[in-house]
Amino acid sequence: MTTTSTALSRLSEAQRDRDDNHKTAIAPAAERVSRRSQESRTRESKQRLLEATIDVLLRKGYNGLTTKEVARTAGLSNGALMHHYSNKAELVVAATAAVYDECIARGQRIAREPEAVNDPVRGFIRDSQSVYFEWPFLAAIEVIMVARTDPELMDRIKPVMAHYRETINAIWLEVFKQAGYSMDTAVLVLNLSLNITRGMALNRLWQQDDAHYQTFLNQWVEIVYQQFPRPSQK
Repeated sequence: MTTTSTALSRLSEAQRDRDDNHKTAIAPAAERVSRRSQESRTRESKQRLLEATIDVLLRKGYNGLTTKEVARTAGLSNGALMHHYSNKAELVVAATAAVYDECIARGQRIAREPEAVNDPVRGFIRDSQSVYFEWPFLAAIEVIMVARTDPELMDRIKPVMAHYRETINAIWLEVFKQAGYSMDTAVLVLNLSLNITRGMALNRLWQQDDAHYQTFLNQWVEIVYQQFPRPSQK
């Protein structure tokens, strides 16, 4: 009986979906345009709020960020903000996720460049620098430092960070594979290169010395290729 009831329920839901789709198909053109306009306004408002959140986060830090300041920066009312994001933590996590989605897109573009397969170590480092040597890292570290002592915030932010790292690693592991490297070698080189770059990024918070960082990174690339020659050059 339970199985039958469930099946009937699903059929009923499917029928309602078909009815809804039919209604949408025959809806007046003005109504469809109005719906699209509303969706467009919603997307625009959320985008403005997320951009404003990053702006305030970089200027005032997590503790100095308020929803009222974000709304003011976005040119929207606090009520409009609360309509989309119910609290500060939800807003900041959404903004951080948007930042790292853009970082993933940036990494994909670099990985698709022809020279990436010919010089994968330098390509991966360049991708890492575009995140850790620029504002995305500053925004993220503001959140992470607070989350360190805020378990609820940490539970929200960890999946965002994990998604970014897993996605970027998968992208570059494929590049290393195309370049002829084994998975073990690729994982080792990626992790070492990432931690070297990330360590320099932390140092940059109080000591701006990009010329030296770049010299050291170039030397690291040469060391990697000496230890693990590019398959095409063996």
